[in-house]
Amino acid sequence: MDARAELRVEIDEPVMVTQLGEEKHPPFPGWIQNHSRCGIGLKVGQPLALESPIKIEWGRTMVLGEVCYCLARGSDYLVGVVMAHTILDTEELARLANRLLDEESSADRRERTPASV
Repeated sequence: MDARAELRVEIDEPVMVTQLGEEKHPPFPGWIQNHSRCGIGLKVGQPLALESPIKIEWGRTMVLGEVCYCLARGSDYLVGVVMAHTILDTEELARLANRLLDEESSADRRERTPASV
């Protein structure tokens, strides 16, 4: 019997995983095996440190989370991820950020331009 309180949905979704932190790590492939409202079961080809922050991306979705377990299974590792933030439309977020930066830049230029007399 599974002791989890939340329903888990079984899937097999290819993703890109990036370890976050002070050191730079290149993204690497992984597969979401299952997910719930608060967590993801991930299969990867390398071990991940407990409590390390990671980014998981697929399609237009990005999830930021923390590794809560990492178990060796043959040549792969099963990783439990507690989700902290989920962005479902990264393209729309990028458009919004660019629009806000453009507005800020325009306002800065107006402040620096001398008023005509």
